[in-house]
Amino acid sequence: MPAPRWLLILATLTMLTACDSSPAAPDAAPEATPAAVTTESFIAAAARIDANALPALADAVDADPAGVANQLQSGLGGRRALQAYAAAMLESGQADRLGRQWAALTADPTALSTAEQRDGGVWHPRAEDAGFFTGGIAAALSQNPKALPDFAQGAGVVPPAPGQDVSEWLSARIDALPRPARAAFDQALHAGAVR
Repeated sequence: MPAPRWLLILATLTMLTACDSSPAAPDAAPEATPAAVTTESFIAAAARIDANALPALADAVDADPAGVANQLQSGLGGRRALQAYAAAMLESGQADRLGRQWAALTADPTALSTAEQRDGGVWHPRAEDAGFFTGGIAAALSQNPKALPDFAQGAGVVPPAPGQDVSEWLSARIDALPRPARAAFDQALHAGAVR
């Protein structure tokens, strides 16, 4: 009587397992060095924020705040990634650094006011990107108001008045923009702040 087929498969698997020459797994895996985060990889990297990944994300924003803001504003999953990044920065005690990043992005009114012609319409790309980034930060700061003083110090602005809306407070920095650029900023801010 021939052996049942399942017995042959089990015997083959047992032999393969016994002959496995791969090294034994170490007791503890060494800590992985986080890979550098680029503007293009920011959204994917922000999906897995941990203590090792956060510094690489912050370095990417420091290196190219406008590029990261553009990628977040135009990329699928950008709002969620931005809000997760901002919340992680605040929770890790880096509100001042986040404030400096936001200040760098919103510091140049000329760049924010620059219009481009595209698809038959006028577009303010830097104002949109800065507004979207501001909205994501406003959402995170609204959830963590204790970080407001440190954020304000890093940004070089006066903290909000008691009871002042965070989005309104952050928007005050760009009040001097021409109306079309301001409208683009405000519209993108609301899109970035949606939870």
